[in-house]
Amino acid sequence: MRKVLMIIGGIVVGFIVLFVAIFIITSATSKKLVCESDEGKIIIMYNDKTITGYTSNGVSYDLEGQKAYAEQIGVEAYIEEFSKLFSSKSTGNCKVE
Repeated sequence: MRKVLMIIGGIVVGFIVLFVAIFIITSATSKKLVCESDEGKIIIMYNDKTITGYTSNGVSYDLEGQKAYAEQIGVEAYIEEFSKLFSSKSTGNCKVE
């Protein structure tokens, strides 16, 4: 029984390490749009072709829907549009890093 728990624990730890590694690689290789306001903060990670991920605190975001929209209109146009929308709907602003 103890061996089974150790194996399951190892698998869980492995998945956690894999998730963290993927997140770090995505963060390091992507451009970032950082938007901050009193309501919360969102960081959208992207490359020349698509949205690659995001992190958020207090701001909701539909990754799959926004990713499809960004691919439809172009990522640079999407980033500009999102920045303007965020600034007009909140007390904050966005910057590209």
